Amino acid sequence: MGADKIVDVKKDKKEKKSKDKSEKKEKKIAEGGVTKEKKDKKKDKVKQDKLARAVDAHLQVDPAAASEDAEVAEKGTGEVDPEDVIQSAASLVPFALPLADDKVHKKIYKLIKKGAKLRSIHRGVKEVEKALKKMPVKTPASAPADFPGLVIIAGDISPMDVIMHFPILCEEHNIPYLFVKSRADLGVAACTKRATSVVMLKPQGKPGSDKKKNDGDAEMESADDKKASAEEYLESWKELCKTAQKQWHVQVEPFVKGTHPLQVTFRSKA
Repeated sequence: MGADKIVDVKKDKKEKKSKDKSEKKEKKIAEGGVTKEKKDKKKDKVKQDKLARAVDAHLQVDPAAASEDAEVAEKGTGEVDPEDVIQSAASLVPFALPLADDKVHKKIYKLIKKGAKLRSIHRGVKEVEKALKKMPVKTPASAPADFPGLVIIAGDISPMDVIMHFPILCEEHNIPYLFVKSRADLGVAACTKRATSVVMLKPQGKPGSDKKKNDGDAEMESADDKKASAEEYLESWKELCKTAQKQWHVQVEPFVKGTHPLQVTFRSKA
């Protein structure tokens, strides 16, 4: 019986201690101390701040890049768009031939802007590469009208191996190409906020692509205006194809034939 009494006394002491602690806690809460509710609010505020920062970071990402990332995430392939890897370099890649001069640069950017309005362009490494590979391998064309497209490549690319296969692809499919000096300027001309490494200009645009979009105006241009716009684009496109052909013969062909002055000098020294 004595042992039972001792156990009962110990239990009473423990119960009294826990009761005293709960009373002190209630007293502290009544006096305006830190409550559980306030702690929960503090945690919620931290979570909200993190969420707000994540949303801000997402909104600062380029819309085109964000949409492509979302598509990749949906597919679950883990594929990375080469355009996300490419950076603008301080100097041009060594194979940036034929390189357009300043005068031709202006013509190229002007034509790309027209092509964007007519929806007659492909933008970016993946899109242009896909379009090129779909085209059949052909014999040399006799006239610019026979070309299936015109490729414009930015020369300030790093790493260079991401775009170094485009000249070979173009020559295999009989498509003229030109290099320009700025990846950023190429993106601006192509009407995208994203710097673009390569653009392919097609001779014809898609039907119904000449809608006016300024100030939300959905009215169609007149048939004469649409025809004139498409014809002007096609004429400029043919002229630029001729320029690309000519510059290829001047800048690239000597290297292909081994008659370039640098090659001759190297052989003579060897």
